[in-house]
Amino acid sequence: MVKRILERLCFVALASIGSVSCAEESIAFCMPEWKEMHFDDGAKAQLHLAAVQKLGCEAKIDNHGSHIDVVYRSPKWKSLEVADDKLAHQWESWLKKAGFETLHGHAADHGGDDHAGHEGHDHSHTAGQIEEVNYRVSEWKTMHIETKEQITELTAMLKGLGCELKISQHSGHADLSFRCQQWKHIEVGSHQVATTWEQWLVKMGFEVKHDH
Repeated sequence: MVKRILERLCFVALASIGSVSCAEESIAFCMPEWKEMHFDDGAKAQLHLAAVQKLGCEAKIDNHGSHIDVVYRSPKWKSLEVADDKLAHQWESWLKKAGFETLHGHAADHGGDDHAGHEGHDHSHTAGQIEEVNYRVSEWKTMHIETKEQITELTAMLKGLGCELKISQHSGHADLSFRCQQWKHIEVGSHQVATTWEQWLVKMGFEVKHDH
């Protein structure tokens, strides 16, 4: 079932990469460790290989005779810009099923900055349950960054979170400024992951709400 879903989403992925003239949404993604995806059909393996290569992943084919492995990774965070929220959700689904960790900031689906109606959410920590981490940063925050690699990765992550960004280049460093004035949230698959992101967001200067 998972393979069939991945195959269908590969067509969406390949059709949409590079075709966006006015991007409205971003998804950040990474995969620090090598991932092996097994295929019995060589054409389907090549389709998956093409999709992850277009995303900028390191990727290769391992042919084992009885089956084919597509092996890939993306150690640093990258971002993908798409035209609208519907396509962003399709991409996020594809990326997760392909083994990637993702960041995509969703607009709050409850009214007001005080999270009216938030009490109705079920925040019990059952294994495998989706959890939300809510965040905003009302005023511009500025970070001084010295390496191009740090700028690229942080830019990808902050785009995925849905932040506004400004970059100013200076001699020997760059200033990366960001803000996210409206409440947004990311959805993660465990309480442990939610806590990790909560700590990272606080360290970056965000206001965070995550019920424990």
